[in-house]
Amino acid sequence: MTKKISLRRWILPALMLVAIGVFVYVGIRRREQWKKAHMLIELRAIQTPKGWGYDILAGGKIFVHQDIIPAIPGEHGFRTKEDALAVGKKVYDRVMAGQIPMVSVQEIKDLGVYPDSAAQNSPAH
Repeated sequence: MTKKISLRRWILPALMLVAIGVFVYVGIRRREQWKKAHMLIELRAIQTPKGWGYDILAGGKIFVHQDIIPAIPGEHGFRTKEDALAVGKKVYDRVMAGQIPMVSVQEIKDLGVYPDSAAQNSPAH
């Protein structure tokens, strides 16, 4: 009979401890999910030695750093800040949609950003 009484004495505290552990675990999981769903993603233009580029930051840390025009041969910087932001916006939209953050040559041409190789090689530039 003494064993039953001592066993009963530990059942309630043990159940309470398990319940507290479950609540803490659920709370931590929800907080992590909320932080992931509400992470600040931002697009910034950056000046580079070759012209312009862009960074996409996630939670204040660089997620995408693009200092040259992607998907084209050679290493050409964007001519203007607006060009860099136009391509960066397309990549940003893909990041926000959970897609692979990349653009094609055709998309760059459609944005009017594709560099003119004659203009890039001319002595006036």
